[in-house]
Amino acid sequence: MQIRCECTAADSTVCSLTDCLQFVLVRDRYLPNAVLRIRTVLPEAMEEPVRIRLFLDDFAVHDGNVQTWACERKNGQLQARIESQSFAAALMKNQLIPGLYTQVTLASLLETYHLPYITCEDVPSINYIVVKDNTAMWDSIVAYNYKLCHSYPFVRLPNLLCMMPRQDQNEIILPEQAILSESTGGSTADMISRVDMADEIGEYGSFTRSNPEALRRGITRVRQILLDRQYLYNPYDALQFRIDVSNRRMHSKTVRYAGYCGEDLEDLASCSFVRGRVSRIVIAGDRSGITTEDTFCFDPFCNTAS
Repeated sequence: MQIRCECTAADSTVCSLTDCLQFVLVRDRYLPNAVLRIRTVLPEAMEEPVRIRLFLDDFAVHDGNVQTWACERKNGQLQARIESQSFAAALMKNQLIPGLYTQVTLASLLETYHLPYITCEDVPSINYIVVKDNTAMWDSIVAYNYKLCHSYPFVRLPNLLCMMPRQDQNEIILPEQAILSESTGGSTADMISRVDMADEIGEYGSFTRSNPEALRRGITRVRQILLDRQYLYNPYDALQFRIDVSNRRMHSKTVRYAGYCGEDLEDLASCSFVRGRVSRIVIAGDRSGITTEDTFCFDPFCNTAS
């Protein structure tokens, strides 16, 4: 499998690099920003790179800004070390003006600023969102998605913002003969056991909800919050949202194999060990070849039983 990257300099010139020494690409179902770290040989001196695209056999697996870069001459070669975040990382680094937004569409939110190379799927509008002080645009998108369909947003290749659960059944079969390892796991690091929310006059006791997943694990982590006006239409959604978010990644299965089958986040994939929609992808490669690690989460947003 050929590894190739294209670096675009600040003057818009494009340099195609095919001698990749090493790279790691991490994409996560719960994060808008994919992260690429790559070390590659440069054919000649290069101007400051501002954009990098990574291709595996001409299939684009990353497109983003250059965060850091450095060049050095080593073993008679000019080598570059580049770290990049996908363009969708801008959703975490920009803030909307605080206030009430009515008759909101996802497209209208993204049009607030010039966010190059980010697109979104066509989803229904919602009645309103409340943008709080000092919150990232991503937080408003998360609230939008939960109010829309009790789900959590995710970003597919190249920088496509999605909200609706995928229904396609085009299954990717992972090659059994190429599997290097299989594992199970989970995380309760962020799991909360109960949420109490005040009413409009600031008194507690009216709204409370417990997390059975935490209780059966003997976890006590109680959160006390003010009335969340994001969910005035149903105050208990404010509580359930926080519980659902705290339960992310509580169960998972991971498969690591040689090669890459072209899977994307939320694609349906399977082998004899696991079948489900992919929640995290780590692709690593060097001159000797490529390996892919797919993680399948089983939680309130990923691979739900319903």
